[in-house]
Amino acid sequence: MGGDGSQSTALLLSEIGLPVVGVPKTIDNDLGATDVTFGFYSAVSIVSESLDRLETTANAHQRMMVVEVMGRHAGWIALEGGIAGSADVILLPEIPFSLENVVECIKRASCRAAGNPGGGI
Repeated sequence: MGGDGSQSTALLLSEIGLPVVGVPKTIDNDLGATDVTFGFYSAVSIVSESLDRLETTANAHQRMMVVEVMGRHAGWIALEGGIAGSADVILLPEIPFSLENVVECIKRASCRAAGNPGGGI
C-alpha cells in the first residue's frame, strides 16, 4: 500500500520477477476510478479541527493565520478542510492565482472582522 513512491518501487520489484500486489493509497484523494481514497476524510477532519483551534488563537490576538496542508498536486484536502474550517481564502494547486488577489481577499476578510465590510483596513 502506498502512493507514487511506493507504487513505483513495487513496479521495479515486479519487473525483476518478484510477485507484487499493489494497493494505491494516498490521502490526497487524487486517484481515478475512486470516490474517496484511504485516509482522506481523516486528513480533512484534522485540517478542519486545526483551523477551528487556530481561529480561536487568531481572534484572541487579532491575527490572521496561513495554514499549509498536504496535497502536492491535488487540492482536495485544502478545499474540503478549508470549507469545513471556514477559511477565508483557499488556494489550490489546480487553480492559478495572483498574490494581488489573495491580498485583496485578506483585506476584505480583515475589514469584515473589524465590522467595516466595504471599507479599507
